[in-house]
Amino acid sequence: LFNLQDCSAGMPAAHFDFSADLILICNSLDAGGIERVVSTLANEWSRRGRRVCVVTMHDRRRFFALDPEVHHVVIDRVGLTWLPEVLRKLKSRLQGITLPKSLLLSLLGRERYHFVAERIWRVNFSLYLALESWAVRRALRRVESPVVVALGTSVNIIVLKACKGLGRRLVISERNDPRRLPMQKTWDWIARKLYQRADLVTANTRTALQDMREFVEPRKLAFVPNPLVLPNGNGHAEGGAVVTPTRPAPVVLTVGRLVWDKAHDVLLDAFARLGEDLGEWRLAIIGDGRLAKDLRAQADGLGIAGRVDWHGVVRDPHAYYRAASIFALPSRVEGTPNALLEAMSCGMPVVVSDGAPGLLELVEDGVTGLVVPVNDTAALAAALTRLARDEEL
Repeated sequence: LFNLQDCSAGMPAAHFDFSADLILICNSLDAGGIERVVSTLANEWSRRGRRVCVVTMHDRRRFFALDPEVHHVVIDRVGLTWLPEVLRKLKSRLQGITLPKSLLLSLLGRERYHFVAERIWRVNFSLYLALESWAVRRALRRVESPVVVALGTSVNIIVLKACKGLGRRLVISERNDPRRLPMQKTWDWIARKLYQRADLVTANTRTALQDMREFVEPRKLAFVPNPLVLPNGNGHAEGGAVVTPTRPAPVVLTVGRLVWDKAHDVLLDAFARLGEDLGEWRLAIIGDGRLAKDLRAQADGLGIAGRVDWHGVVRDPHAYYRAASIFALPSRVEGTPNALLEAMSCGMPVVVSDGAPGLLELVEDGVTGLVVPVNDTAALAAALTRLARDEEL
């Protein structure tokens, strides 16, 4: 069903057995907040003489570079490759039911509908977890290590199931706001059942820690903020070239995956509302994701396509932070975003939403930035306009 590959040495599982001081497990090393944290920690610990192994789930992409001494083990699917994909699509369909939902609600009633949907999603998710945890357990048996660190809600749960009875010290890290995850009741049910098994439960926001006190002993909880790596000199973008603005125009910048959580649709609507006297302003978007096509179409429909610059994924965005005038992050769901930390470290004025507690732990309205209600296009437009017209502010 699964094959293990040591990407560092280029050898399959049959040919390697090694030990490490600790194992870090995440979904991938592609562009993203968790991935940046994992690569940063792995590289720093390796430079300090620790033997580190990074395990990723079915994803060989490596956007962030690893120290040559760090083992990178990938769990590849070999057989039944269709099953996890079917389960993923089924989960997505259950979360995105639209037209049938009204019919089902009328037939079952709201309470019965949510009960049935919850149970179906729970069974589907349980099958997915069983399959993934079996694969992770197989990987952990090949790499001897006293400590395992998991990062991300779904990976936490998979690793908790996989480590049962292995005698490893297990640290899990919640990277999001637990109260705003999809299928909240199911997440609570699983987390309450499993999170207590961990030796240590960390989070990068104090709000998440407070929420988890309901089902995790306080002595097991620890606040661990995101590590922030500052570049030397002026900062360089991908490829090592210094980035300069393509046009001598003031810029609103946002950095993040093009997904619903980040609310780029709200930002585009707000940017389109800027007054005529701010027509020279441009919107720079760094990131990529499944909503890229929809968002470009939205910009075109709003008549601002010519003022929006789509930069895609950038390895080091610090030069963009220094070239832009305002940083905006109107997220609907968020943990502690690395992009916001980076923007503030460059001295940028920031506008964030109140939709995620992690944002409010960093930005106090009117003191260290501006805070607007989540999904409020008019308020976001007003905040951007206020900053754009007040250089001193």
